[in-house]
Amino acid sequence: MADPPADSAATHSPETTAPFTTEAVLARLGRRLELDESSRVLEFRVRGPSAAVVLARDLGCRITVADPSPEVLERVQLEADGAGVLHRLTLLTVDAGAPALPPAAFEVAIVGERVSALAPLAILLRQTLVPSRGRLVAVVAARVGLARRDLAAWEKALGAPLRTPQAELAELMRHGFEPEWAEALSEPELVQLYGARRAPPDEEAALVQLGPAGLSFVLVAGRRREPDEAPPPARDRG
Repeated sequence: MADPPADSAATHSPETTAPFTTEAVLARLGRRLELDESSRVLEFRVRGPSAAVVLARDLGCRITVADPSPEVLERVQLEADGAGVLHRLTLLTVDAGAPALPPAAFEVAIVGERVSALAPLAILLRQTLVPSRGRLVAVVAARVGLARRDLAAWEKALGAPLRTPQAELAELMRHGFEPEWAEALSEPELVQLYGARRAPPDEEAALVQLGPAGLSFVLVAGRRREPDEAPPPARDRG
């Protein structure tokens, strides 16, 4: 297998870069995060279907879409205009290397691309979230259940080592967040995700077709935690 290019996100289809932007998943996400008309949401970098239009249309959220690509922002603008929710969106062009984001401005920051490392995003986006209650949500590839075959091929295709959802949540904790939850795609959902591709199968799709691998895409969420906060109460008092 060939090594993935440096900007590996560009080689994936929208279905694989953002597997949690379906309307059903966004509806569950909205309920979990208690989003409504008063919610201020940041969608940071959009590499597949945008969550902004669905959240603005169905939940009435005010959403800022921040991306370095004018083409991406134009696409989101057209989608929002077609759905009649453009007035609820703010489109923000940011620098790819050092994006300037407003401080303490959002209740939720959703990363609109699949990520291989949470630490840089946690450091970058923490400051733009409301202290003590702002939440970061991102999609990562992770090990789940029993690895019924070698995952080295997957790790090479993804360009990053695979960790457990628990390890990803711990990464959020190390960078100023209180870990909250992780939701993984089931094996049938994973197969359906790649089977829905309109383009010819790529390296990842070929790996899915080999059968169960102990890998899934996981939505992880954490709340911005402040240094002077008391630790959460222990769940197991036994």
